[in-house]
Formats: sequence, structure tokens, C-alpha cells
Amino acid sequence: MISTWLGRVGRAVVSALMCVSLAACGGGSPTEPGGNNGGGGGGGNTTCNGVAVGPLGCAKGMMTGTINGATFNGGVPTGASTYTPVAAVPALGIPALDFIVIQGTSADLTSLTITARAKVGVGALGAGVLDPDTRNVTLNKASLATRANGVGTGQWDTDVRVGAGTVTLSSVSTTSAVGSYSFTMEPFAGSGATGTRTVTGTFNVTF
Repeated sequence: MISTWLGRVGRAVVSALMCVSLAACGGGSPTEPGGNNGGGGGGGNTTCNGVAVGPLGCAKGMMTGTINGATFNGGVPTGASTYTPVAAVPALGIPALDFIVIQGTSADLTSLTITARAKVGVGALGAGVLDPDTRNVTLNKASLATRANGVGTGQWDTDVRVGAGTVTLSSVSTTSAVGSYSFTMEPFAGSGATGTRTVTGTFNVTF
């Protein structure tokens, strides 16, 4: 019974990740006006909070930080942030396992995607990390995709297979989330990535 329930959770995670990757969940148009906290103009990069971000803008907030010491400013456009409720199963002693997925894209189209339990506090992720509530593998994960001139140059991951890190949520609800992140990310084989990436920063998003 527990394995069946966890299977449903896994499918919910996959669905949310597909939505974020396609930037298609939650409606909205990629041609919303640019400017501070505005959507993208579709044809080129836009400016949010005084910095250039990806062409779809930052209608849902920002992810900022560093990647191996280099500045990262990622706009979170409409469709690139989701909140997924996962109901508790009291009979099994399992609490609600709601989770969020957010993706920020910078001016060079590098993107960082974070999946995390919608739970205030510090959440661990990385190789072999277990969720403290379920004692099963954690839902928390992160993926970095770098690009140059629009062409993918590599992918790095932190998940139950590789890497290590934390996602800290200072506040979270069905409408917004504020927090920080710190990852050591490992290269994904065959993506062109080499070496590790140290990624740190903060996010402030709405859903």
C-alpha cells in the first residue's frame, strides 16, 4: 500500500516537472509586457529588478545567486512555478507531502530547476538522502542546464543519485514561497558537462 501511494507521488512529481519544462502550466502568455517583474517579450531578453533575465521575464518572481562564483539571475515566468498538493494518509502515519517546483532562466538561457517539499525549514537533498517523514527517498532535487548562444553546453544534478545540498524555505503557501538553496552538483553523463558546480542563492516566487 505504501509503495502504491509513493508511486502516485512520483507521478505527480513527473507531471509537475513536465509542466515547468514546457513553461505551460497555469496559463498566461509569453508576450506579457516586460519591465520590472513583468513577463517576457518573446523576442529577446527582458529586464527584471534591474537585471537582464530570459525572454519570458519574471512574472512569477526571481531566483538569484551564483554558479561557481559567477552571478546567476533567473527570471521565473508564468508557468515556471508550481505548487502540487499531496494529501496525507493518516492510516499509514504519512503527513501531507505537498511540493513545489520552480525554474529560473537567466539572460544566456541557463536555467536552474528546484523541486522541494513545501515545508518550512531546511530540506536536504543528494545521494542517498531520505525524507525524514516517510523514511523513503526524498522528493527534493535540483538540475542546472547551461547554454551558450542558445545551445546546451551541459547539465548538472543534485538528487538521490548524486551531489549534496539543501533547500531552505523561510515561508511557503499555495500562493508563494521564499527561501534559499545551496548545492554541490554533479555532471550528467553525455550532456557535455564536466566537473562539479557549486550553486547557491535565494528565491522569491509566486504560484
